[in-house]
Amino acid sequence: NCSIKAVSPVVDLQFVTLNGTNIHTTTMITPDAKIVDLLRESKDGETPVSLEYFPPRTEDGVKNLKERMERMKINLKPLFTDVTWGAGGSTADLSLQLALTLQQTGHVSNMHLTCTNMEKDGDPVAAVREALQSCLDGGIRNIVALRGDPTEGEEEWTATEGGFTCALDLVKYIRKEFGDVFGIAVAGYPEGHPNAITELKEGEEANLSESELARCSHFDGKYYVCKDEDFKKEMIYLKEKVDAGSDVIMTQMFFDIEVYKTFVSECRAF
Repeated sequence: NCSIKAVSPVVDLQFVTLNGTNIHTTTMITPDAKIVDLLRESKDGETPVSLEYFPPRTEDGVKNLKERMERMKINLKPLFTDVTWGAGGSTADLSLQLALTLQQTGHVSNMHLTCTNMEKDGDPVAAVREALQSCLDGGIRNIVALRGDPTEGEEEWTATEGGFTCALDLVKYIRKEFGDVFGIAVAGYPEGHPNAITELKEGEEANLSESELARCSHFDGKYYVCKDEDFKKEMIYLKEKVDAGSDVIMTQMFFDIEVYKTFVSECRAF
């Protein structure tokens, strides 16, 4: 029998039962590099690859995923690897377990962490604190700070009383409680956050600005866009997250590279 408990950023205590006697040994844990540092060290002309996994629903799925993690690490040599955090914190324990597995098997682990449903024993931030401490003790040094999606069955996101209200709160909390030990990534939205995207009235698309036209999407006969005034609010909020201590901006999925390039330019100019 062997139980493992991480007790510091660099030391792992193992208690091994041998013939009924508990023996402890120490194993050094090498903390992951921060993604921001890896990006800065990338050579000109290199295009780094990253991977992202979401926690499976079954034990067989977890087993298969761990095997795939190893194959893809060898074949693709990712700069870092993400593990998502299920809507409403639904996969919290498994997400943490998989993130630690990545760290232990040679990936640079980047764990998503949300503000949603993270109450424990009446403390609205206890589960967040415990997850971050587990990451610290396990050598993980990269966190994606997110507000999170509504819990399953709910249309709108609601904050827990006394808890976090947005990703900005989470970034501030991490920096306050853990200093600069973690690299923090936050979300950016080249086409605008889904909550900031408006369904246009008939004919309204003819009056869009050039930048709005670039962000505009057409689906099922309707037009949708994040209008310029709303996009500016998005950029102001993104700047607040950066100023609060985040190191990297990770974008939502997009389909138009020109929209992404414009977004990058606006971030740098803002």
